[in-house]
Amino acid sequence: MKATILLASLALAAVAAAAGTTYLEETFSDDKWSQRWVASGAREELGAFEATAGSLLPDNKASVGLATKDDHRFYLLTSPLKETVDNSKEDLIVQYTVRQDRPQECGGAYLKVLPEGYDAKTFQGESEYNIMFGPDMCGADNRVHVILNYKGKNYLTKQHIPSPTKDSLTHLFRLTLHPDQKYSLQIDGEVKADHVSLEEHWDMYAPRKIDDPSDVKPADWVGIENKMIEDPEHVKPEGFDKPKTIPDPEAKQPEDWDTESDGDWVAPEIANPEYEEWTPKLIPNPAYKGEWVAKQIDNPEFRELSDLAHYKSAGVGFDLWQVKGGSIFDDIVITSDADVANKYLNNWKDLQAKENAQVEINRAAADKAAKEEEEKEKEEDTKEEEEEEADELDEDTEVAKKDDKAVQEEDVKKDEEVKKDEEVKKDEVKKDEAKKEEAKKEETKKEETKKEEAKKEEIKKEEKVEDKKETKEKKAAQPDDESNRHDEL
Repeated sequence: MKATILLASLALAAVAAAAGTTYLEETFSDDKWSQRWVASGAREELGAFEATAGSLLPDNKASVGLATKDDHRFYLLTSPLKETVDNSKEDLIVQYTVRQDRPQECGGAYLKVLPEGYDAKTFQGESEYNIMFGPDMCGADNRVHVILNYKGKNYLTKQHIPSPTKDSLTHLFRLTLHPDQKYSLQIDGEVKADHVSLEEHWDMYAPRKIDDPSDVKPADWVGIENKMIEDPEHVKPEGFDKPKTIPDPEAKQPEDWDTESDGDWVAPEIANPEYEEWTPKLIPNPAYKGEWVAKQIDNPEFRELSDLAHYKSAGVGFDLWQVKGGSIFDDIVITSDADVANKYLNNWKDLQAKENAQVEINRAAADKAAKEEEEKEKEEDTKEEEEEEADELDEDTEVAKKDDKAVQEEDVKKDEEVKKDEEVKKDEVKKDEAKKEEAKKEETKKEETKKEEAKKEEIKKEEKVEDKKETKEKKAAQPDDESNRHDEL
């Protein structure tokens, strides 16, 4: 009986050992999370955290996580593990989820695994850590960080892994460090690395091979710089032998040029308009041997790093800067038990299925709202157009009335102007007739005056004739008188 009990105990112990140990399993599903997590006092005006499901599935308890609340803030928060982790003999799995409840412009959403002896109250960006893992984005730079500390220096993976956290869905990140200096990486259950050597993706190691310093490139080696040569059979065609420049034909020697003191005058050069550049055709160099590479030899400085990524870890922490708050962290698991990690992976799959369905519902609602808004705008535009057309019609009618009235007034005005013109013409005719009558009277008066003057002239002529006759008669009578007087004597 005792033997049976002992065997059963050993079997259970073996199963427990095979199952591994879980050092942290944080779901933020109760109100005591703030007792398990400690805010740092290393900075002032730190951003605040709150437990919330966010806006996508606000009533889903499985969506509740730890969210950053404030914009433009640093966040510093740590939580101890149940016991110190030593991953030199077993896998270390670091897994958690994060969702951006609001679009992130610039900010980190990564987790740090902290060493033994860390101080929660003084924890800040310069504090030493063992592992930094998770997404970071700022502008066009968007990647998943995997940074490992080795002998006090932090090494970033050379593998560039884009982060999927630009949408509003929950994403799961899992990093596994294996005790044989290999690692595995999953994002949303998709394998990005599977038992890949740390040597391949990190620069802690010196290179295994180096160039042989005694291996020198031969002097006659034809390398990449002479891969192509000019075709010796490609001859310059006729007409390509004209010089690039010629003396300026329009230049003239200055009148004050003194050959004895200034030397022979030379015309300045100008570009030859008939010059054509010719370039010989290039062909592959038959002597080309390719790029020379030195022989590789074993690097005497190379050392196997048997303690690489073997850590004693005692806590986890958030050390973040975020332009926009709204990152919701959940289901943080530090374990050596893959089954525990897979349990949360399956939970995440169920959650993301619900989120995708809700996103589609939201998208359909947004499309419907947008369509309704568009139709409403169209109706308003149509109504506005109809009102404008009605206003324009009223304006046209009013204008037409005004135009009719204006036409009538214009006709009346024209009639009045015609009458006025007729009156003016009548007045002008009367004036012309009066002028003609006046002119006629004047002419008659002139004729009468002429007749009167002619009559007077006739009378004067008659009087002159009478005077002459009388004078003549007198003269005729005088000799007789003289004769008689003579006789009397």
